Amino acid sequence: MTPSQNKSTTESIALYADTLRGSNAAALSIKAYMGDLKQFMAWLQTRRVDWDIPYRIERIDIIGFINKLAAEKKTAVTRRRKLAAIRGFLKFCKDNQIIFGNPADTIEGPIREQRDPLVLLKTEYKALLQVAGQNRRDFAIVMLFLQTGLRVSELVNLRLDDVSLETRELTVRQGKGRKDRVVPLVGQALEALKAYLKGRTPNLEYNNVFLARNQTSMDQRTVRYRIRKYYEQAGIKKKGSVHTLRHTFATHQVHNGLKINQLKEVLGHKKMETTYKYVHLDRTNLRQEMEQGSL
Repeated sequence: MTPSQNKSTTESIALYADTLRGSNAAALSIKAYMGDLKQFMAWLQTRRVDWDIPYRIERIDIIGFINKLAAEKKTAVTRRRKLAAIRGFLKFCKDNQIIFGNPADTIEGPIREQRDPLVLLKTEYKALLQVAGQNRRDFAIVMLFLQTGLRVSELVNLRLDDVSLETRELTVRQGKGRKDRVVPLVGQALEALKAYLKGRTPNLEYNNVFLARNQTSMDQRTVRYRIRKYYEQAGIKKKGSVHTLRHTFATHQVHNGLKINQLKEVLGHKKMETTYKYVHLDRTNLRQEMEQGSL
């Protein structure tokens, strides 16, 4: 006996994507879900000839895929995310009678590793700013990350009308969770942004704050590449990323006395528990600072 709707897996994934868009899911979330499902299906295609039949997907297939990721040393967070994408897709199939049951329902996600996010020491982020200082745009980008805690997706999506130099604040449109928020522009971040905007070539086609060399909007990959380049030039040995700058901002804000509930709003966190981790990171970072400066 087969389900009432005889859809292929490929067709079902396309329908799932349309449903997510129709439910106003964030574009970046949809892209991530589709990427995870594409990876799962590519792996499944190497395992069985009936990979494109949804009701042929079995629990053992999903477990095998997750185990394969573990063998590749993928983190528990990555594996949990991919499992959630598969589970969500199969739930959609079940709800729409493409399959009868969801074989992912009883699969428990891997336990997350308890690892503290990386945080730059004062000497490290000052070195990063120094090497980025030769480029007004990149210096403003690094300074904004360090002084506002923006996510890379939020930075590349900033528009000129989201920035108010008069009120010294910027508006993050549809950040994570599809919620707007206002972030103060203070000190060196304000000055760096003013300097960049003063020399920015007017562009009628692209209203983005930060433009690429060819005067089109910057993408996340370009920003990540530039930041990695500056890490190397600054001699920073840590395996940091753009997101490390967000962690650095949050940790130093806690150290400087910003209240947790205020930090939560600035970062755009949904849950207070997410913000609380920076209290612990502040203590860890303070110890590292003291050890580095010890006699």
